[in-house]
Amino acid sequence: MMNWHLPQMARNALSKLPGWWLLAVPAACIALAAIALFFTWPVQRGFTNLRFWFWLLLLPVLVSSAVMAFVLSAALQIRRETDWRHLFIDRKYAHWQHWGRRSLRLVAFHCLTPESDVASRALGLEGLPPQAPAKPGEIVPVQPLQLGESPLKDILSQTLEPLSETLRAQSSIEIWLYANTPEEQATNAVEQYWSAKLKKRLPTENIHWQKDAPDAALLDNWCDEDISLPRLVIALHLLDGKSQASASSSALLFQRSSGPVIKAPPFRPVYLFRPLVTQSHDLDADFPRFLAAGQTDAKRLSHLWDAGLHSRERGALLALMDEHGVPLPAQGRHDLSLLLGPASPASFWLALCLAAQGCDLGQRGQLVAAQTDESISLIQLSTQPAAPVDAPRDIISRYPLAYLGGIFAVMLALILLPSGRDTQIAMLPWLGGGLVIVAALLSFSVPLALRLWRKQLDVEWHLLEQNRHD
Repeated sequence: MMNWHLPQMARNALSKLPGWWLLAVPAACIALAAIALFFTWPVQRGFTNLRFWFWLLLLPVLVSSAVMAFVLSAALQIRRETDWRHLFIDRKYAHWQHWGRRSLRLVAFHCLTPESDVASRALGLEGLPPQAPAKPGEIVPVQPLQLGESPLKDILSQTLEPLSETLRAQSSIEIWLYANTPEEQATNAVEQYWSAKLKKRLPTENIHWQKDAPDAALLDNWCDEDISLPRLVIALHLLDGKSQASASSSALLFQRSSGPVIKAPPFRPVYLFRPLVTQSHDLDADFPRFLAAGQTDAKRLSHLWDAGLHSRERGALLALMDEHGVPLPAQGRHDLSLLLGPASPASFWLALCLAAQGCDLGQRGQLVAAQTDESISLIQLSTQPAAPVDAPRDIISRYPLAYLGGIFAVMLALILLPSGRDTQIAMLPWLGGGLVIVAALLSFSVPLALRLWRKQLDVEWHLLEQNRHD
């Protein structure tokens, strides 16, 4: 299982091949051959004899070529091992980027607050930005409640009405339901809406009751799951005697980012990328990694929706954004506590809904920030999917021709040494057989070496991960 922390595996320096020995080795071999011939060559044979020039030039060049080929092979082997290490690191990083760019497709969304058109007004597209009331605001029911009816009935109907056509078109759906009301009351209200408004039966096992308000960790898990059915999150917070936060109601319909898109006019699909969930003291270290995942172009981030950050963490986040080239204009920072009043456990989903509306209104990338007692969550949203990750190509596992070239030069020298032509022809099958044997050995030894290198690197990576966790 991956996370936002990657082990820092060291990259080895590539060894440089000396250029002087390409001429020095053949020159030395020819000089030695000349010295040997000076003492051993019969003068009566003459210096125009082809055998003389064979011993003086061709044979030393072949021998030096074989020596240089083996030396080159050893040097290339060291470079190949270093390149294989770098390829291993680059592939790990590419795999990590692919993991970080996973997303969910948010196909339909709607939120209900005491203030109407919060997203458009906060973005400055129409009207004036709302101002938080002096005391927690309450959602006013449109339809008067009958005696004994649950207050969830009308609020749930207002929340889900814009999604009704999309929900009706789905053969089956799973619901994650949170409300600060008794479970039975909230579950019955949802089932009654499905039956009365959508004319469909909603199986009880498809409703996943959330005792505590779910946070970004739920979306993080969903990014790794193969979602077969659309998933609807309903997060309600109503005022009661214990509530000190403004009321809100949000509905968000998710599906996996791959596969056919659920048509949900007038909504435009929004991509919700893998969230960063970190501790406040790790924000400085994790935020650069969050940007390095490349979920969306940093220049596209134009709005920040603050769903309850403390003042210290908010200042730290804004400073980090400026430091890493993601400056936000003042009108692009939206604090829900200043817009709607005190935050509630459902404010995170409300902020996601408002950010999705911002994307739908053409405001490019959006960033949602939330904070709980344990962690800080950052989520990017955009109408554009993440760019595909370019995985590095493996050009290291190619057949090492330097070995074959060196051995071929040695065998060719051995064939040319005998004076008789019949002997040379008779040795040709040995040359072919030797090359076949060498090719067979290389075809076995090279994959074995690569496998051993990979195992060694995997062990080193695993130990680095263990040290980091420790």
